[in-house]
Amino acid sequence: PADIIATAIDTTTGTFSGDIDASTVNATGDTAAGDNAAIGFTSAEGLILTGQGSTSDITVKNDADATVFTVPTGTDDILFPDNAKILLGAGSDLQIFHDGSNSNIDDAGTGPLRISSNGTGIDFNKGTSETMAKFKTDGAVELYHNAVKKLETTAAGVTVTGAITSTSNMTM
Repeated sequence: PADIIATAIDTTTGTFSGDIDASTVNATGDTAAGDNAAIGFTSAEGLILTGQGSTSDITVKNDADATVFTVPTGTDDILFPDNAKILLGAGSDLQIFHDGSNSNIDDAGTGPLRISSNGTGIDFNKGTSETMAKFKTDGAVELYHNAVKKLETTAAGVTVTGAITSTSNMTM
């Protein structure tokens, strides 16, 4: 077509200006660091996108030109903007997103939200410094207040550290 200007550099590469319209782009090789923006393919990796931006290596936008996600330069992170949701399930039953103030896991499905571990249990922490709760595999459930264990289930029952205060009459 008249709107594509092609200048062959050699038999395997070319320089193009203008838009290229095609029903299929058949990428046949890998990409590498230093490729400005490249589409590649290998049988082991499938489709490969490589970018060399100053802020993001790859930016995916929707038809409204809004950023869907980016891969920040030099990282293997995926960065979603605030309020962008990761939707899982046929009915988008599970949603994971950050609204700018809060991090949310929204389970609108019909069953329970399950958190599983094949390790020694599950810990809930404030950052990396303060334990809030521990759920140990085949063992105790521990609840903490200000990083101090206050309640623990044991094989014999429950251990409480500190005073027990009731707002109504307790029957034992």
